[in-house]
Amino acid sequence: MDETGQSCAECLAPVSAAIKAQNGARLCQQCAEQFYRPCAGCGGLIPQDDAVLHNGALRCVQCLTSPAPVDATEALSAAELSVLVAEFVRLHAEAKQLNDRLEEIKEKLKQHAASQPRVANAVLLRTGEYAVKCGYGVRVGYNAEKLAAVEAMLGAEQFTALFERKITFSAVKEGLEAFLASETADTAPARAAILAAAERKEVATLTPVNTQSRMDKSVRARPLGSGVVEPPAPAPAARCAADSQGSRAGVSLKPPAPQAARPQP
Repeated sequence: MDETGQSCAECLAPVSAAIKAQNGARLCQQCAEQFYRPCAGCGGLIPQDDAVLHNGALRCVQCLTSPAPVDATEALSAAELSVLVAEFVRLHAEAKQLNDRLEEIKEKLKQHAASQPRVANAVLLRTGEYAVKCGYGVRVGYNAEKLAAVEAMLGAEQFTALFERKITFSAVKEGLEAFLASETADTAPARAAILAAAERKEVATLTPVNTQSRMDKSVRARPLGSGVVEPPAPAPAARCAADSQGSRAGVSLKPPAPQAARPQP
């Protein structure tokens, strides 16, 4: 608490006892409670739209990039780090190749199974000691607009006994950022409600990095002034999934469960 008599940085109203935020802004009690949150690391007040959820607690960027000793983990040695990074890059490449090949084989086996007779809605592909079961199932989706008419016929109570409603929201990034950055007085409550509804969670991802760019390789590979233009690399194949509004037939491939060995006479 800072006895100053200055204006609040948010609402610009004069305050006799201002609350100081981590960034130096002076706030009134109402704005501090509505738009700011305490950092779980340093305890300073931070704008709630700048706070990051980390391990179940809101933290400022400074504490997130420089974790407190209680949250810090033991760093790897240079040798350990070198081994793990090299192994991760190698395994990542192998996993991609295996997954791509697995998907290719699955599609070919599904095509073959479609030409075979089904038993109990499944096809058993057997070759010697190996076997793969191709099972078939049906997943049903419902058109939201058409079901709205059904809800009007049955009423909300009976309709909710038949269907579960699921609502999700995804931000339109540019529009939302512009709206939150506006200072229009009549939309201030809506902006505050949006910020209060936002739940931020830090997600860590690992991706191999090509430390030597393809451009550098191509420049060194061809003589200067050769005029040779290297064609662009082909884009990775994209997998398309058909999602119709009605019924969808699903096909699954999996090895059959091993059978118990029969006792020898």
